[in-house]
Amino acid sequence: MALHPFAVLGALALLMAWRLDPAGLPRTAIGIGVAIAIVWSFVLQRRRAGHWQTVDASRPQERPLLYLLALVVAGIFWWWTGGRASPTSTGVLAAMAMLCAAAVANRRIKLSLHVASLAFAGVVSLATWPLAGGVLLVLLPLLGWARLRMARHTLPEIAGGALLGLAFGALPLVLR
Repeated sequence: MALHPFAVLGALALLMAWRLDPAGLPRTAIGIGVAIAIVWSFVLQRRRAGHWQTVDASRPQERPLLYLLALVVAGIFWWWTGGRASPTSTGVLAAMAMLCAAAVANRRIKLSLHVASLAFAGVVSLATWPLAGGVLLVLLPLLGWARLRMARHTLPEIAGGALLGLAFGALPLVLR
């Protein structure tokens, strides 16, 4: 759970605001807290109502609504933090693009969003706090192993998630 996408992307948002926009840190903290609460409430409701097997949306057919909600909430978060004027704008848009790519891929493969989020955060963090980025990337194999061990994903889903996160995590660095 410590490497859950909510925790990883939430911590990344706070880290980037702290490094790139210290004055915007309180606004980012409120926005990311509300965003996570909305999506987490949806996840828990789906699980409690019996619509999902696990809180991880483990079956591909469970994911489309999750992707849609996450994208809408991320778009509102992007707007809340200043839209294009925000120093973290490119990173938020890259994370949204990563979710779009995972949603499209979901027709063929259920990529690991846990691994994708950690890979994304690791690459993005390298530019502003190399030690944190390095630690996150070193944790990738451990998280991949855990997802396999819990039988939430197959090896191709883990590898695909890692490649997705690494590729889209590089976008904010390339687009600077």
